[in-house]
Amino acid sequence: MAPETSTSAERTGGRRSRRRGVPVPYDFRRPTKLSRQHARVLEITYEAFCRQWATLLSSTLRTTVQVELDGIQQYSYDEYAAELPMPTVMAVVDPEPLVGAGVLHVDTPLLLSCVERMLGGAGKPGQPQRVLTDIEAVLAKGLLERTLVELAASLTSIVDLKPRLTSLEQNPQFAQAAAATDVMIVAAFHLQVEQASGTATLAMPLDPLSAALSAAELRVASPEELRVRRLMRDRLDDHLEHIPVDVSVRFTAAQMRPDEILALVPGDVIRLPHTADTPLEVVASDVHVASAVAGSRGQRLACLIVPTPEESSR
Repeated sequence: MAPETSTSAERTGGRRSRRRGVPVPYDFRRPTKLSRQHARVLEITYEAFCRQWATLLSSTLRTTVQVELDGIQQYSYDEYAAELPMPTVMAVVDPEPLVGAGVLHVDTPLLLSCVERMLGGAGKPGQPQRVLTDIEAVLAKGLLERTLVELAASLTSIVDLKPRLTSLEQNPQFAQAAAATDVMIVAAFHLQVEQASGTATLAMPLDPLSAALSAAELRVASPEELRVRRLMRDRLDDHLEHIPVDVSVRFTAAQMRPDEILALVPGDVIRLPHTADTPLEVVASDVHVASAVAGSRGQRLACLIVPTPEESSR
């Protein structure tokens, strides 16, 4: 997930973009491995985390804070770490009992603004992108550890998480939280602390998180609910087999210029480039499903399904 403010709207999948009706690009080279139902559960969970995180920050910084979920996306760890700014603040998290490691990243300028408020300052926006001092790192670590407590409370319906902050890194190249190809589920957040604003991301390993979501789903569902789900799935399968589908048989199309089409009058004959030994195309929703030859059945036109030329040559 790109943590920069300038690209977060287009890289996060944009929960706010969906509200505005803006289409979100889908990369078919990287299909999501998180089911839609699990993604929805995570979205609801992270929205609850946003509310609790905002309350924590408001009480700590003594000002109004807004936290909003921008979206949830899937990235390899290498893609995620490569787009973090340098220097940055990465809290490497041990998400016990989940296997692997997670990362909680917060924009450095925003975090410096929060630290300034914790020290009695005004927390002005426009803080520099620099490495934290030792004192700032200690204060930031304490704030992030309390954030992890709120995260654990939000995830109680999914897993009894006991997250532990193992290290605070400011160079993404040194934070080896996962292998380069490990798939991470990255949630992006937008934070507004009075005039200061910034982004944060939470990266969790996909496989352990998916397993926890599946286990939670089974725990929540009663035997009666599971029976109803199986019944509904069976009924859906039965009805799908009887849904009417428009099917058409096509000859090879002829190509004509616009002036030729405009010059057509009733009675004209159009020669099709379809040879007598070429099978017809049987299509449904513009998808070629079979080959056929023309014929009749009684008084009605019909076609006979035949093997395709490729199948006949096998």
